[in-house]
Amino acid sequence: MKKSKLVFILLLGLILMGCSNAEERINNKAISEIDRGNYIKASYLLNDAIKINPNYLDGMVNYRNVYPRALDQAVEKIGEYQKVSDYKLEAYAYEDLLKLKNNYYYADDLVHQKLGLSLEIPTIEELYKLKSTMGEIYYSAGNELEERKLNRGEKREKYFLYERGVELSPKYKDIVDRREKAYKEALVKAMMEFSKNTPSLYRNNLESQVKGNIAKGKKRDLIRITSLDQKKFRDAWENNKVDHMINTGIKINLNYITSTPESIKKSITPLTWSEQYVANTKNGPVVKNIKKTYFKHDFYKSAGVKVSFTYTMKDISTGEIIGSGTFDGVGEDSYRWSTFSGNLPKSQGRGTYVRKLKSKKELTEMALSDAVSKMSQDISDKI
Repeated sequence: MKKSKLVFILLLGLILMGCSNAEERINNKAISEIDRGNYIKASYLLNDAIKINPNYLDGMVNYRNVYPRALDQAVEKIGEYQKVSDYKLEAYAYEDLLKLKNNYYYADDLVHQKLGLSLEIPTIEELYKLKSTMGEIYYSAGNELEERKLNRGEKREKYFLYERGVELSPKYKDIVDRREKAYKEALVKAMMEFSKNTPSLYRNNLESQVKGNIAKGKKRDLIRITSLDQKKFRDAWENNKVDHMINTGIKINLNYITSTPESIKKSITPLTWSEQYVANTKNGPVVKNIKKTYFKHDFYKSAGVKVSFTYTMKDISTGEIIGSGTFDGVGEDSYRWSTFSGNLPKSQGRGTYVRKLKSKKELTEMALSDAVSKMSQDISDKI
């Protein structure tokens, strides 16, 4: 029982040492940011440090000193952007102010106990009021883009500004209606066509992979891949004819699929070892060594498939090519093994088990998936 208790104490000590190292590293980064005058970033770092260990004294002291300066810096930035009526940057500056206050409000109770006398803890009412103010600013930032001819990125930006405003203050004026209107304007309604030489065996799976990979993250709610209607796609692509179904076209061409047949390379290495034996001589038995030779046969078996796709993506409303590229994919499998022949030492086996390589179908699927993954990421970045 005593031994178990000792082991537990030692393990706990090691864990605490690990935590100490982590929080000290973060604290040192924060000090560097303070030296550069980046009080907001320093406050974020120190908040992370005292989350790891609320008893970390250096982190606590530094946080207490930098937090008010970070608040002042955020308020100063807000004032600068208010002077030039830049609502978008003002909104982003407010995000820092909200995050700073949220960090302290939701800090560990131990942190509040230690800092409550020297720092004022925000109230929930204060946070709600701040969010309401921010909602108004985001509304104004979105309005700056109204009544303007916007490109795809600006339409998306307008939607995200209103969307954040709705998150913060959904009852402010007509912000929800404006968000819905901006969503419809920013929505990407795409059709995708694979070239006819793409094997039908893989086409459905490839389409699913592209759809699954396109627009991950923040943009995903603004991307809709609609079912392909050949006539609508052709009219849209050739004549820039936009309708309710499509405003973006994606053409994907399979350039080639090539396979390297299974091949085996072989090399032989001679090895020697000595075996002892007793020889009878006129002077009596004598231990002698006899050199023996055996051979190591090394084999390398491999096979592979390479594929290449080229895609072109067009904004149907303008005829502009908004993305293109060629992407290669590889599916490979290989295996090494050895066998031995000749006068083998007693401890040496004859060889290892030889496994089969992946089939051509499996290698083709690997290569297609590799190429499509790269291509769909590029489409996602540019769509």
